[in-house]
Amino acid sequence: MSNSQPNLTAETKQKVAVVIYSNITAEPASRAYRAFGFVAELLAHGDDVALVFDGGGSATLAAVLDPSHTLHRPWQRAAAALRGVCGYCARSYGVADALTAAGVPFLIEDHGHASLRDLLLEGRQIITF
Repeated sequence: MSNSQPNLTAETKQKVAVVIYSNITAEPASRAYRAFGFVAELLAHGDDVALVFDGGGSATLAAVLDPSHTLHRPWQRAAAALRGVCGYCARSYGVADALTAAGVPFLIEDHGHASLRDLLLEGRQIITF
């Protein structure tokens, strides 16, 4: 049986956008936890990662910013990749004030929403959680 792993060199870097839609205030936290771990893995390998919170993910971001939250430490491992949060969704989920106070950038390029197309134009593969 052969190993079908791709032959990646040290120079091979990925351009990835991870978009978190999962709302841990209303559903299990496992998807967000896995997203944070994946982003941390990409960062550890020097990949170019943009982390975006959209939809219910805006509530997730507000929740994990609290140091007492169980996902705060996994979040911290991924935080360096933060691009921002959908401005429309942050307001819609009632977390805009908390995210503004935390200095989180609001993404409003697509009629008040985060633009996924812009991420594609940057040559990023989009992965959603």
